[in-house]
Amino acid sequence: MVKEASMSRDFRLYKDDETPLYIQAADAVRAGIVGGEFRPGDRLPSVRKLSDELGVNPATIVAAYRILTREGLVESRAGSGAFVSEGAPVDARFEDAASGRGPDRAAPVVRPARGDGPDEASGGMPDGAPGLVDLAANAPPRDLFPLADLKRFIAEAIDADGGRAFEYQDTAGYAPLRRTLAVFLAASRRGGREPVDPADVHIVSGAQQGIDLAARALLRRGDVAAVETPGYGGARDAFVAAGARVEAIPVGPRGLDLQALERLASTRPLRLVHVNPSFQNPTGAVYDAENRAAIAGLAERYGFYVVEDDLFSDLSWSGGPPPSIRSFDAAGRVLFVKSFSKSLMPGLRIACLEAPAAMRERFAGVKRSIDISSNGLMQRVLDRFLSSGRLESHLVAARERYRSAFAAFEEALVPYRGTGLSWDRPEGGINLWVSAPPGVKARVLAAECLRRGCAVAPESAFRRDTGGSDEADAHLRVSFGSAAVGELARGARAIGEAAVALGVK
Repeated sequence: MVKEASMSRDFRLYKDDETPLYIQAADAVRAGIVGGEFRPGDRLPSVRKLSDELGVNPATIVAAYRILTREGLVESRAGSGAFVSEGAPVDARFEDAASGRGPDRAAPVVRPARGDGPDEASGGMPDGAPGLVDLAANAPPRDLFPLADLKRFIAEAIDADGGRAFEYQDTAGYAPLRRTLAVFLAASRRGGREPVDPADVHIVSGAQQGIDLAARALLRRGDVAAVETPGYGGARDAFVAAGARVEAIPVGPRGLDLQALERLASTRPLRLVHVNPSFQNPTGAVYDAENRAAIAGLAERYGFYVVEDDLFSDLSWSGGPPPSIRSFDAAGRVLFVKSFSKSLMPGLRIACLEAPAAMRERFAGVKRSIDISSNGLMQRVLDRFLSSGRLESHLVAARERYRSAFAAFEEALVPYRGTGLSWDRPEGGINLWVSAPPGVKARVLAAECLRRGCAVAPESAFRRDTGGSDEADAHLRVSFGSAAVGELARGARAIGEAAVALGVK
């Protein structure tokens, strides 16, 4: 019988701290794993035991364990509880960090796969870790948030609608915003399917809710669903929660592995596929037009649905990505989820889902059961960002900021190419997919980067299909767009020096 591990007696949660309790709990368990307090194979305290000890709701501990599972540090075993993964990066060098004697504090090894907030698989490092360059956040930097516009649009919305902005809203969304988004989606589609019917546009509370909505509406227990690998863990979570059996389809530089997709669709009852085709998270891959058209064609041929998750298409530096998969959809099999967390601010918590007309009532019913409606004030604010032209003005500045940020980061990293680090230049987005030196596991390199004051995300955090093989842990996702410009050179040097420290010549 496996003995259940115990938390350090001096561990506590600070309920008056700005850091959410579930993130504090995840940080503490993570520090125990990395620092050697918990060893691979150890059974962690049960949800009920730990929640009782800390005086918090069990859901807090469930959320903390989900974060660590997504990071590859914890695995759940049916009927047995949560265990430290066999491949967890336990290393004696981190004992000081875990005990609070290290250079900063007990800090997480990685951030979550998406990084958009609690409802979109968030749960990384709390604010204020001294001296840390955070290149793992996959989110826009705060100094780029258009706060002056936000203040103005909030005031305008309240002046115009008063208390109506704070009442229960139409479940499908604020009608003027749906009309504005229909025009926006049609104009940004690049090559097809105009116009978009506002009745097909559903307002959701963040893109993760859009993915979850699709899963709840379309999947039944035992259905087969597919996700990208490496890819966004929140899609897998939503599909698993809906009862699906989830398979992984590899992503390459030009897009999804079409042979693997067709092989799965032709041999099993595939129901739903999640893809992120424009500056894919985490690889930065841009699916080419042929790949996108082929996905739409396979969906029609085999009768499965596709959730096209668009985070970054409006952050292209050079002409924009190819037409959306939805633009090739002649059979009503593609659902398009558009997020504004990267292009504006994660805290808006407003996204949209464009779905085929036949699904309107089904999606409205599921949305109503989740949260009745999305935030009325923020819907009005987003409508003003779009209709005033301020979103496009902001995007022009954001694209230039990210282009310049990458140039500054690359300039500082180039001297370390001799260590075996390598990368391809992106054409948009905020992330860089860096190949670790031959023979070096990315999670080990990420841990060494953290010791040197820079947080990055290893490839293993975005995979659940490999059994921990070295080949599946050969890259780092580096969010150069997330840090202040003045921190980029320091972050690049930390990554390069980490490679040097691991003995790579």
